[in-house]
Amino acid sequence: MQPLENLSQTIARKIRFLLTDVDDTITTNGKLRPAALDALYRLENAGIRTICVTGGSAGWGDTYLRQWPVEAVLSESGAVCLYRENGAIRHFVHPSIVQEGYQKRVQAMIQRVLSSVDGAKVSSDQFARIFDVAFDHGSEPPFLSEDGIAKIVEICKDMGAGTAVSSIHVNAWFGSFDKYEGSKAFFAQVLGLDEQEMLDTGCYCGDAPNDQVMFSRFPVSFGVGNIKKRAESMQFLPAFIAKNEGGEGFAEIVDALLAKRQ
Repeated sequence: MQPLENLSQTIARKIRFLLTDVDDTITTNGKLRPAALDALYRLENAGIRTICVTGGSAGWGDTYLRQWPVEAVLSESGAVCLYRENGAIRHFVHPSIVQEGYQKRVQAMIQRVLSSVDGAKVSSDQFARIFDVAFDHGSEPPFLSEDGIAKIVEICKDMGAGTAVSSIHVNAWFGSFDKYEGSKAFFAQVLGLDEQEMLDTGCYCGDAPNDQVMFSRFPVSFGVGNIKKRAESMQFLPAFIAKNEGGEGFAEIVDALLAKRQ
């Protein structure tokens, strides 16, 4: 992971899209701070289109899209994207999702995890999720042990679900997608841009293990400072890293990117 000052002007000037995680990347301790909100507006003013890519719920995605200066919100680890078209909010669902019988599979998975893992619980915003199941391990106390997290992942995979571990949740879903595949499908089917153009003109910001699929694909990627706490357990790390954590780190990344574009 290189310091932000190593970002070249040539690379910075190619960026048209900034894709970013939300929890603990834009937010700090669950809150959107002024520095991060200001950074989002500065990206918009610079003509860089921001797309949130989060394991968070579609309900939160709807709120972000209505309240923040962002182009779109890809929610639930790539399952559903909310975006604006001619002033209206539209939904794009990943084509691999088979909706018939989906909720029965979800309920069976939840029941098995809760009955098998001591201390396991679904996230308090589960009601706002359409396709994703979020098992809370670090958002609200009591927090779950690493062994508990690993057991949840094992159970979900055994039931045929895809999984990802964020800084606060174990996300699980049924379908052939993740943050990267969801982004690629949205770019192709909604924006009309192919995978190579997404990679050539986009960058990604994140903080956690579930961002590794994006770090491994995007040549230009950034981590906020708190990623250092998890770096030893991660196979793929961002190309550049901020000194500050959370929203302050995100603002630092935006400062560096925009300065290099001058």
